[in-house]
Amino acid sequence: MEQQQAAHSTEEVVGMVAQTFLRDRDQFIDQLSHLMRTQVPILDQDPRLRELMEAGTTDNLMEALQYLQNEAAEDDVRAPERALVYARILAQRDVPASALIRAYRVGQAGFLDTGMRYAIEFGGGGPVTTSAIVHIVNRTSVYIDRVCEQVGVAYEEERDRWVGNRGGLRQQWVTRLLNGTTTDADAAEQALRYPLSRGHLAIDTWTDPHIDPAKAVEVFDQLRAALGTVFDRALGTLLIPVDEHEARLWFALPGEPSVDSAAIEQLLADRALPVRVAFGGHGTGLAGFRRTAAQADRVRRLALLSGDHGARVLSYHDVSAVALLASDIDTLREFVADELGELAVDNERNLWLRETLRVFLAGNRSYAAAATRLGVHRNTVQYRVRQALNLIGVSTDSPGADLYPRLALQATQLLGAAVLRPESGPN
Repeated sequence: MEQQQAAHSTEEVVGMVAQTFLRDRDQFIDQLSHLMRTQVPILDQDPRLRELMEAGTTDNLMEALQYLQNEAAEDDVRAPERALVYARILAQRDVPASALIRAYRVGQAGFLDTGMRYAIEFGGGGPVTTSAIVHIVNRTSVYIDRVCEQVGVAYEEERDRWVGNRGGLRQQWVTRLLNGTTTDADAAEQALRYPLSRGHLAIDTWTDPHIDPAKAVEVFDQLRAALGTVFDRALGTLLIPVDEHEARLWFALPGEPSVDSAAIEQLLADRALPVRVAFGGHGTGLAGFRRTAAQADRVRRLALLSGDHGARVLSYHDVSAVALLASDIDTLREFVADELGELAVDNERNLWLRETLRVFLAGNRSYAAAATRLGVHRNTVQYRVRQALNLIGVSTDSPGADLYPRLALQATQLLGAAVLRPESGPN
């Protein structure tokens, strides 16, 4: 054993540590991201932010492993571009810089804990192991220090730019209204030029990340104009950028509006607007301003969980129950499995069975109505419904017995694979 240990130099042990990180990269990134979200919970409030954080973490890991194995100088360390983008997005969203730096320190600790265990395993615990651990600690500390300095500068520069324009100042007013740090509605109305005492309908909207930020601003303005044709009785509108690809929009309305998601989705298609939209419910006064914004935010999170192929327009009125349940996706996945049984397995046959059963139950159990809605023969609907109920394994005939299955079916329609059970491969 001692001869085997002596055969490895410090450089070889460090190289083996790096290769093991690369081999287990995806699993390690998942664990590290979970650790950072747990210890810095303010970074775990949005699926899009989680995606950006994981992208930056992946790039930082790759760069850190390169720096670990080469002789590059401290001045050669460069923060990955996606890490800088993440810092700028946090600045735009008014997330404290301390949370960002704390996440880096948590990530550093997790990296060193795993790296030192690998070094002990490959070095055998002798002088080579000690030398390898010292090397890993020193190089990692240098890398993190330099990257934290660079992302900190990117954060501060973006923060100054963002707050320095009118949109940033208005965003600050809205942030204070939403978190309750100001209740001076009169001053807020003057700054925002928006009537806070009226009824409100909040809308979250976002573009794809590949769209140029300048183009995104134009798209959001075009969306406001397009929705103005739908809510033509509006007494005022308020458009606030959240970051370069996301915005909040409020319409001040005299009464509760009817939100036709299908019609609005067609409107977006007709005007070629590359956005997704999440509507809150209607609320009145300052409390209603906050409540409809919170509802729109829940719907947006639901839409993000559904992935790129989800509906472009969702309304809180239509998806409120699933939006509330989706705040704990693991619990929702268990609920779907419990209610749908084998119908919760993710395969093409079950997809058709779930959709047929969902339409059938939503249409007051009318085979004819379901057949018309789905564009198939009535006998096909009867066959699929029978097969679906057999897979669920319970009767839904008694009054109210179909409530939970209907909710589970709506969750699968909106979220797909995110709440379904993967199909087992061949043995």
